[in-house]
Order: sequence, then C-alpha cells, then structure tokens
Amino acid sequence: MITEPVLTDVEWMLLVELLERERGQLPTEIHHCVVPDAKSHLKQRLRLVEALLLKLQTPSVK
Repeated sequence: MITEPVLTDVEWMLLVELLERERGQLPTEIHHCVVPDAKSHLKQRLRLVEALLLKLQTPSVK
C-alpha cells in the first residue's frame, strides 16, 4: 500500500518552487541538446514536471 506524504505548507511551497525552476530550465536544455535520445528524455521529463505541477497546484477534493 502506498501512503501519501504529509508535508507542511512550507515543504509544499518548496516542492512547487523546485518543480517550477526545473520547468523553466528544461526548454533551454532541450534546445541545446543534440543527442536525439537525450532530447526525447528531456521532453518527457518536461511533460512529467508540468503534470506534477498541475497536480500540486490543483486543490484536492476529499
């Protein structure tokens, strides 16, 4: 069974900040990448970061 982490508001804000920073840096990395497999991996990582940000910034209804 997977349990959800219990984070303080400050920890959530830090997590969102780190993901936003990653989202901001990835397009530059993708643009400069010349290795197709690596570029594909970076694009997938960007999609994952964006999906996580959506989940974290959308209030959950419980």
